[in-house]
Amino acid sequence: MNILNLTPLWHREKLCIAIKGRMSAEPARLIRDFPNRMYSRTHGCWYLVYSPETLSHLTHVLSRVARISIPNSFCENRTSLIRVKLPEGYRECLIRLRYSPNTRLTYETQLCKFLEYLHPRPISDVTREIIDTYMIYLINDKRVSISTQNTAINAIKFYLEKVHKGERTLYYTDRPIKENRLPQVLSEHEIGKLLTVVKNSKHRSMLFVLYSAGLRMSELLKLRWNDVDEARMVITVRGGKGGKDRISLLSKVTLQCLREYKELYKPATWVFEGVDGGPYSARSVNQFIHRYCALAGITKRVSAHTLRHSFATHLLERGTDLRYIQTLLGHESSLTTERYTHVTKRGFEKLISPLDNLAQWCTLDNKDI
Repeated sequence: MNILNLTPLWHREKLCIAIKGRMSAEPARLIRDFPNRMYSRTHGCWYLVYSPETLSHLTHVLSRVARISIPNSFCENRTSLIRVKLPEGYRECLIRLRYSPNTRLTYETQLCKFLEYLHPRPISDVTREIIDTYMIYLINDKRVSISTQNTAINAIKFYLEKVHKGERTLYYTDRPIKENRLPQVLSEHEIGKLLTVVKNSKHRSMLFVLYSAGLRMSELLKLRWNDVDEARMVITVRGGKGGKDRISLLSKVTLQCLREYKELYKPATWVFEGVDGGPYSARSVNQFIHRYCALAGITKRVSAHTLRHSFATHLLERGTDLRYIQTLLGHESSLTTERYTHVTKRGFEKLISPLDNLAQWCTLDNKDI
């Protein structure tokens, strides 16, 4: 039976119940059906805003299909949980230096985790040795990923160097070597299967734009109608990663799909609006992508960013110069774009596995030779 941990989590200034642990299909279904549940990409878990009633009801529901573990402090006295506040000026400095909302939230979360680790010592007492010990704690006890470890370092250094105005060399700490993982890519056939099962006009338009223009999720959701240039057949991406503008392709098929969607939904400002008239939810996009992938029989782990990777890879396989792909994706360094050369199958058609040259020795008739 699965073991699920219901642990306290301070998230966005609220005490929440984090649901962590390996889970099979049935616990996952119950959590998805639970009222007001949310998913945090920052913490990598489902969560609910805490109340004694919610904790009790959640425990009752999940205990049917899993063993539940809850810290005594959570059950007995919520005031005993450590709650830390961001150092004065930290959030303001992030805003002043124009860090993106997602980056600000991630930095604030990681610094709060560090402050909880330091408690009751103030951050003004921090040394390189304490930071290095915290890194060991993240690796051995929390088992965080390399990217999370690097983000934790960045969040701490931002306070010490930008807010506290400390010496850069004083707080230097070693960084882990980044993993060189290949991007997940769908084949053109799989893309076709995915798009075929999508009947909702808005969802279909979003997938068309993501794949045909290679946009990031944030870029898709910030699109306005005046960014769709029908005369030049380009999409203007404003304030992309690093605050840079660029243009990308506007597919004829995508344009037709957008026209039909606009006629049906009549969005006002944003190309893809949510129920409140603001930008569409990023979480909702990935949710319906997962649902449509299941319908299409695609078992790969797919997100909105997978369509961007597929866009770049398919362009490369069809002979597009790497420099054009770099421009379309908005990569500052060509090295970032070159990783797609490691996943493309272009040229592989001419290669023959050495085992195939020994086919005569590998038939069923010769299996005992």
